[in-house]
Amino acid sequence: MQCWTPEGPAVAANPSLLFSRCVICPGSTSDKYILEQINPPSRDVFEVDPSSVFNANSEEDELAMPDIGMLSHKNVACVLSMLKTRYQARKIYTLAEPLLVAINPFEDLGNTTQKWIDYYRTAPNCLETEPHVFRTARQALSNMEEYNRSQTIVVSGESGAGKTEATKQVMRYFAACSTGDNRIQEAIMAGNPLLEAFGNAKTIRNNNSSRFGRFMQLSISSSEGIMHGAISNFLLEKVRLVSQEPNERSFHIFYQLLKGADAGMRQQYHLRNLEDYAFLTARSGGCFDIPGVDDREDFQELRQSFASMGLSQEDESTVFSILSGCLLIGNAKVTSHEMQGVPDAAFVSAESLAAIKEAADLLFVNSSALVEHILQKQTKIGNQVLQGPRTFREADMMIKSVAKHVYDQLFAWLVRFLNKAIAPDGEFGVFMGMLDIFGFEVFEQNSLEQLLINITNEHLQKHFIDIVFEIETKLYQSEGVPTEALVWTDNVRIMETLCGSRDSVFAIIEDTCLGLRATDEALCSMIVRKLANRGIVLPSRKDQRMKFVVRHTIADIEYSCDGFLEKNQDFLKRELLDTLKASHNPIMAQMFEGVIVEAGKIGKGSLIASQFLRSLNSMIGIIRETEPHFIRCLKPNETKRPLEWDAPKVLNQLFSLSILEALQLRQVGYSYRRRFDEFVKRFRWLDLGAAKSDADRRDVAEKILEECGLSREGWVIGKTMVFLKAETARALEILQIEKMVSFRPIVDFVQSAWKRILLKRNLQAIMPLLIRAESHCRRHLAVREHGELDLSPGFTEALLQGIDSVQQLKDERQRQREAQLQQQQEKRPSKKLTKEERLAQKVLQMYKSWDSMRGVQMTHGGFFPSELDYMKQKQSRPSTEGHLRETALSHVSPQDSFQDPGISYHIWRNIESLYQAPLTDHRLQNICTCVRDDMDRLYGHFWQVLVNRTDRFGLATAHVKGKRYLAKQHGVCKDGRVFSFNNIIFTCTKPSRKEIRLHEEAAEKSYLCCRKQDFSGLVRARKSLVPPYMLQDVSYVIGYLFHRFRDRKDWTGFAERLQSYLLGRYSDPHGGSWNVLVQEGSFLVTRLWAKHNRFFRVEVEDPQEEDIDSSRRCCITVMCFEACTVSQS
Repeated sequence: MQCWTPEGPAVAANPSLLFSRCVICPGSTSDKYILEQINPPSRDVFEVDPSSVFNANSEEDELAMPDIGMLSHKNVACVLSMLKTRYQARKIYTLAEPLLVAINPFEDLGNTTQKWIDYYRTAPNCLETEPHVFRTARQALSNMEEYNRSQTIVVSGESGAGKTEATKQVMRYFAACSTGDNRIQEAIMAGNPLLEAFGNAKTIRNNNSSRFGRFMQLSISSSEGIMHGAISNFLLEKVRLVSQEPNERSFHIFYQLLKGADAGMRQQYHLRNLEDYAFLTARSGGCFDIPGVDDREDFQELRQSFASMGLSQEDESTVFSILSGCLLIGNAKVTSHEMQGVPDAAFVSAESLAAIKEAADLLFVNSSALVEHILQKQTKIGNQVLQGPRTFREADMMIKSVAKHVYDQLFAWLVRFLNKAIAPDGEFGVFMGMLDIFGFEVFEQNSLEQLLINITNEHLQKHFIDIVFEIETKLYQSEGVPTEALVWTDNVRIMETLCGSRDSVFAIIEDTCLGLRATDEALCSMIVRKLANRGIVLPSRKDQRMKFVVRHTIADIEYSCDGFLEKNQDFLKRELLDTLKASHNPIMAQMFEGVIVEAGKIGKGSLIASQFLRSLNSMIGIIRETEPHFIRCLKPNETKRPLEWDAPKVLNQLFSLSILEALQLRQVGYSYRRRFDEFVKRFRWLDLGAAKSDADRRDVAEKILEECGLSREGWVIGKTMVFLKAETARALEILQIEKMVSFRPIVDFVQSAWKRILLKRNLQAIMPLLIRAESHCRRHLAVREHGELDLSPGFTEALLQGIDSVQQLKDERQRQREAQLQQQQEKRPSKKLTKEERLAQKVLQMYKSWDSMRGVQMTHGGFFPSELDYMKQKQSRPSTEGHLRETALSHVSPQDSFQDPGISYHIWRNIESLYQAPLTDHRLQNICTCVRDDMDRLYGHFWQVLVNRTDRFGLATAHVKGKRYLAKQHGVCKDGRVFSFNNIIFTCTKPSRKEIRLHEEAAEKSYLCCRKQDFSGLVRARKSLVPPYMLQDVSYVIGYLFHRFRDRKDWTGFAERLQSYLLGRYSDPHGGSWNVLVQEGSFLVTRLWAKHNRFFRVEVEDPQEEDIDSSRRCCITVMCFEACTVSQS
């Protein structure tokens, strides 16, 4: 039985694996399991505690099963294994009903083209298609039209997981339905470049990270496409405008504007170079570019989007001017200076004062008023307003506050303008909602932004839990199963503790902000003191003064109160707001229209948290009125490379996106549910007789459950399925294991009996051959002792007369033969033959005798005819006929004792006799077979012959004290085409034990190296006669070696390293030796020795990546086989 454990030797060597697959060995007890690791392959056997062992799905095809929920075992190890298997097979979509899990492939798989859209649109039954975002879009659209109910697609995931791309593909599917007027649809699609330019930025994790939440309402028809829409934005990370982390950028629009503006625009908008803006260089270290992204092209696309939206050139000019002003105001540096009794009063130099005034002109506001309100503050006492200098910190905060709020309101104005172009005349009727939002965020330092995002996800989680149990309830009712077993715990207490109207985290934050002399430290203390008794909020173990812990749905998350109060009061002072609203520019005035800040004391409901909660409740209210569909996007690694798998990172996302929570929710009540036939097949060992019978599967399933003696409370027979509780399913697994163990003596006996039968059959098959070989041996011994047997009448008469007469007759015959030979030599010219000529005559005689015995027995072109006279044909053949000529001939091994020049004679005889234009693959295979047979007969057995069609190859054979021969040939066809290929001929010699030990040491080092970075996804198996675990293990090595050798193209070194690994890790003490052939290209023709044991062939290809030059990209074929060997002398 297979299982998973986190304590295997592979996990100890590489903790990022998390789990290793093992088999439970005989001798295991309930207190201690004995395991043998099989994936990654290992020969170690070790003991573990049963609590560290998890079931594995050994009998299920993970590639053929699209839903995680249908796995027999849904523990963490099984979920990770299934997702990794499908991802590395480039199946990036998997169901976890009602979720669709989408893994970012970091490459274009070609599965989002118009052809794929048409396939999912026209599929007769959408539920029978493979998981895909197009399938989710089709389901949502069909439900909306069939049931006349609004739908919502919720797309969530961390930065870089592919949320934005998934949202765009869903919108492409909806847009593809259009057959009429496309103006509104084009405006909606044009909104994507605008939203990405103003709302996305480069982060360490993602080059195009959405820094805002987005909720879209679309009016869609299956025949007219997208007809109308509306977009709501929230949680824009406006602080990114004034400060970025190292190696990150501000919003894309600033880099697009500064790189894409022509000379006239640069003069009109007072644009500088990128490095001249303090907001873009303060902390980012001057990160201005993104690999593979052209900001100039994106700027032109943005301007086209403005035109599609209906934005006039005058309005476009105003937008660019405001953007320039937001950047330029950041160049003003505020210093401290004693003034009016304030020791650290704000002071700006003449250069900074000019920067503020220049920015004011670009923002279309009064420069004098802006400078005054930045440096001076107003205090109202009764009816009197007093003015005084601000501190330099307050003035610096005012400058940044102006820039952040102007940009925030500009983004909101652009969204409103887009909505005017795409919104319907009246209210939305039935609509399609799309929510693009972060998942739960857990960083080293979590602040107010993370709290707001995580509260949003708690609201969505509450809605998700309600949906899951609504689905479960419908399933139970349709199967006639009682619903009393469905008991679950939701997150209502968490939400009340975080954002309830009384005694919640939000309420305490708001009350503290309204108080006098409030501090972040006092806020933290009050939150813990008032809420700790609920069990949701706990004091931090690290810093109880400034931090507290919230027990969220996914995990305990620690928040730092440092900056909570300042961030919650991040709004413009009234005097600055009045200055901005007094602008004569219509766009600037519209941006702040409706924004109100009351004079004097801040009122409840005007703080950031309160505003956010109101908009969140409004959005959640809309979503609850719709039928939801969920897409969870996963990021498989941080390197952004295809096929790489970071198991710890994926596991964190499975928790943060509530994917494991969804699977656990489906475990509530009767967690195991299978069709009757699947259940019987799974637990057939509990009653083999009933399982093999023709009885109804429902009756068989019920019989198995009743005979096991399990409590009726743990299982129910539905209409089409068996329902089991988790503990009942585990009890059945244990009973089946015990039953299978009891069969072991019987299985061993039957196995040994069957092996005996097979051996007898094999012996009977080869017995005639053994008898014939024995008779040939007797004849050979007799001839060697007595000479050739003569059955002529004279010889028969001599036998009857006695031994002496026989000997006399033999002597007489010998004298006659010697006389005839002497006469022939006298007639022949006295010419001394060379060694090659003598060998040629000898070989020709051998061929003639063999041809007469074998005849024509080959298929696909046949063997050479028996009457062929090679020398005559070679001399008389016309030069116009297709033939082969030797271009290079070499013995690869300098120590090779095989220096017989006749070997080329044998090769050319077989090749030319078989060669016919065109030279087919079958004929190439026949060439291999013919050459191998001749080498076996002339020079001993166990020769291997390979033919390949490229000079770019590497070969590693077990030829210690053996022989290897390499010849390169060109074939010239009748039409003049030249065809080249290589003949490789070698014997296999079994390595010694000492060599094996050296290879084993090298293999262990290779094992550790190749698992530091997983390149096995580059390897595709074509044919294999080895166990799957071995093929997967060797794929790690092949991918690693390919990564190392692909630039220098040293395929011989590649082959020798791989052969060493195979000899050290998979050398059979009683078997043959491993041989490796590596060549560029995918074509290979081989004819191997028929008695080889293990064999596999794979292809390795560079991924289509931007950082790999096309001239360096290559594809190779790797063939490994274990052939019979001869022992070393």
